[in-house]
Amino acid sequence: MSGQHRTYRQIKQEFSPQRQAKIQAGADKIKKELKILSTVRQAAGLTQEELAALLDVKQSYISQVENRENITLSTLFGAIAAMGGSIDLTVNFPTKPSVQFSQIETLFLSE
Repeated sequence: MSGQHRTYRQIKQEFSPQRQAKIQAGADKIKKELKILSTVRQAAGLTQEELAALLDVKQSYISQVENRENITLSTLFGAIAAMGGSIDLTVNFPTKPSVQFSQIETLFLSE
């Protein structure tokens, strides 16, 4: 196969069943962690219905947003602001000082 590209699916078939299971478990963990709006909402002690009322949207919209593979920063910032929270964002570089943005959501919500 010199010079040919292989798909991940092809490469994965060469892994042992144990390794495939470990990879899948890691992928599932990452997907769960990416459900950030759900995590934040639950940490705030709110139901989907309560958050929907704060944002003046339907509960079904909250469910859709929570189940997406990704979420825009403006949507996340708006929801967190509606819950009374704020976000601080730190950008880390391997060889340079970190850059801190305090209450960055104000930049997105002021437009």
